[in-house]
Amino acid sequence: MANRIYKRRILMVDDAPSNLRLLADLLGSHGYEVSEAPSGPVALKMIQANLPHLILLDIFMPGMDGYQVCQQLKADERTREIPVIFISALSDTDNIVKGFEVGGVDYIIKPFKFREVLARVENHLLLVQQRKEIEALRLQDHQSFEALNRMKDEFIRMATHDLRNPLNVILGYTEVVGRLDIAESHQPMRNDALQAIRQNIQKMRGLVTDILDVAQVETGTGLTFSTLSLKTFLEKCLADFYIVAQQKQIKLIFNAPDSSTEITVDEHYMTRVVDNLVSNAIKYTPSGGEVTISACADIDYATIEITDTGIGIAEDDLMHLFDAFYRASHVQHEDIEGSGLGLAIVKTIVEKHSGLITVKSEPGKGSTFSIRLPLQPIYS
Repeated sequence: MANRIYKRRILMVDDAPSNLRLLADLLGSHGYEVSEAPSGPVALKMIQANLPHLILLDIFMPGMDGYQVCQQLKADERTREIPVIFISALSDTDNIVKGFEVGGVDYIIKPFKFREVLARVENHLLLVQQRKEIEALRLQDHQSFEALNRMKDEFIRMATHDLRNPLNVILGYTEVVGRLDIAESHQPMRNDALQAIRQNIQKMRGLVTDILDVAQVETGTGLTFSTLSLKTFLEKCLADFYIVAQQKQIKLIFNAPDSSTEITVDEHYMTRVVDNLVSNAIKYTPSGGEVTISACADIDYATIEITDTGIGIAEDDLMHLFDAFYRASHVQHEDIEGSGLGLAIVKTIVEKHSGLITVKSEPGKGSTFSIRLPLQPIYS
């Protein structure tokens, strides 16, 4: 069979040496590691010493029959999942049914046909493997669900906190405006209050947008992939940043990739990744510094790097940098505003493109963020 599983351990239990020898030769010639036991008690000792992947079990044996052996195996947590196939000359319905009742997964009647035994062995081993894979996926889904639940709870907690502050500011300034009369002398104060209200509304809108983006990207909804020139894509991303950098007296450098290099990405979300990283690089780089964007490609991957000569990131912050709502110590000290979701969104978007994002940094010297993306789309 095409799906034959090799190097699996099979234990054969039969008090007739001739039966053991025939089966051992058959299975051994097909790549299985075969052990033999002449009785139930011997088989149980061998099983405890080295768990087999499957057991071929005779029924009529002196001292302990096959049914009793199977019952003991199914009562033991270590061995209950090992598939047991009965091989017996007993062909009546009662014995066959009893074999299934005590925990057997199959029943082969002697004299057996070699091809039948081989096919049943292979199928049951394949079923065990598939069951384990399904269980692993189920566990992974459960862990992902738990992680999403924790993230949801954290979102609610942090969003409530972060939305409350601007709401209080808006409420306070609204009351101030409400107390002012229409006299011209109060116009500057009114303008300041309205400006503060606008700024805090924008802050709230940004936070809500970030939360919605995290949810959308996490579930994979709204992603539309297209093939783009990497050079043209980055040129579009950087177009508006030259003026921003110039205003801060920061030199923005673009080391363009080969014009023939193409990537397959969601343009909207990947633009957000580059925008976030370049914006942060400019934000945390003092006047007179440099921000360099470089891109290149090998046979399978494209790499985009954003390097700055800014304030850098402390080692303790690096491991949490991409966590949702995490605020690095240098950001808190500099009193720089933000939702704490930007880099979490960046990481999620890159991973949804089957890519990888890493960061290297040294406090006082700057940081380098590297994005590695497969040239051929691998949708996750």
